[in-house]
Amino acid sequence: MTDKKSANLPIVFIKKMGLPLILFAILIIPLFLGPFIPVYVKAFLYSISLTMKALLLFILPFIIFGFIFSSLLNLKSGVIKFIIMLVAMIYLSNFTAIFTGYAVGSLTLPQLSIPAHHAVPEESALKVLWKLDLPVLIPNQIALLMGFVLGIIFSYKRNKFAEDFAKKLNHAANFFLKRIFTPLLPLFILGFVFKLEHDQVLERALRIYGPVFFIVVGTQLCYMTLLYLAVSKFSLKRFIRYVKNILPATITGFSTVSSAATMPILILCTEKNLKNPEVAEIVIPATINTHTIGSAIGLTILALTTILAFGHHLPSVMEFLQFGMRYALAKFAVAAVPGGAIIVATPWLVDYLHFTDEMVGLITAIYMLFDPFGTAFNVTGNGFFPMAFSKLYNFNFEETHETIEEE
Repeated sequence: MTDKKSANLPIVFIKKMGLPLILFAILIIPLFLGPFIPVYVKAFLYSISLTMKALLLFILPFIIFGFIFSSLLNLKSGVIKFIIMLVAMIYLSNFTAIFTGYAVGSLTLPQLSIPAHHAVPEESALKVLWKLDLPVLIPNQIALLMGFVLGIIFSYKRNKFAEDFAKKLNHAANFFLKRIFTPLLPLFILGFVFKLEHDQVLERALRIYGPVFFIVVGTQLCYMTLLYLAVSKFSLKRFIRYVKNILPATITGFSTVSSAATMPILILCTEKNLKNPEVAEIVIPATINTHTIGSAIGLTILALTTILAFGHHLPSVMEFLQFGMRYALAKFAVAAVPGGAIIVATPWLVDYLHFTDEMVGLITAIYMLFDPFGTAFNVTGNGFFPMAFSKLYNFNFEETHETIEEE
């Protein structure tokens, strides 16, 4: 019994203290105590972070496949048209939000005059004590494609073995992320932060991300306002009613930093904005972790900020297109854990936006601090989605509910 309690101590501590608070401390403590900590301790922690990253990237293709495969089977519908339309609209919505973030970031971030980071001389940079190299068994792109193809096939033609296999994969992936990786997330970030501090990057980076906060939250707020205005056909009275109905779910998402935990109240809030409340009960469980337009905007702007902070040029539209298309697909594999979006986006940041280990560590910590706002707008966007989807897909429900009165 004692061993079980001891094993759960990291999770209990994180829940009690709040992960964003812990990550904030991880960013600040090295800033002040870094000069007094021996170099070999920093190198040891940095080596641990790189080892954890190697293990994560090794397991990630299986996590991506498991989440996509199980999420498509969880739609619980044999109607292929419904599944294809739902997946296509989720992808299009995420993709549009990602490119909105790119457009806003490309226009506003250069105006901040972010100073370029000059590389630290090799002899004074923090060295690793060891490095773990693991083979790539399945490329992430193949895992994405296989998850989509098999998920659509078996959601149309139900198979008990496939459904049991999907549940086991989902359970294993959730166990790794929730019980192993999330409790160790502070340790994962700490080594990268000490690397940034030792290489004299941390202080300047923290000054840079302050103004970016207002760009991120302002963009998310304006984008969500436009969506609700559009779905209300620019009727101010209807717009106010929609926003008023969804606001309790938005506040819950901000306070819990979990879209999944907000799902029950989100369904109740969204039902008030629909002619057929059943639409919310069908669509929201399928989109709660896959349709995340708040984090799509936020992570994109933070990625562009990180690129500028490390002295690189912003990617062109065509260069970013390669990242954006894959990131929108990867959102179908986002887990219901803190920072799930940044976890699945890491391979694409490295492959297409040329992120280094230090850049990955920094954006992970900063993203987690922004996450309460991202989650709040994710929830708000998931309240919008069933209203928009019901206008495109004809749900054949019996007329058992009153129709929302039209102004």
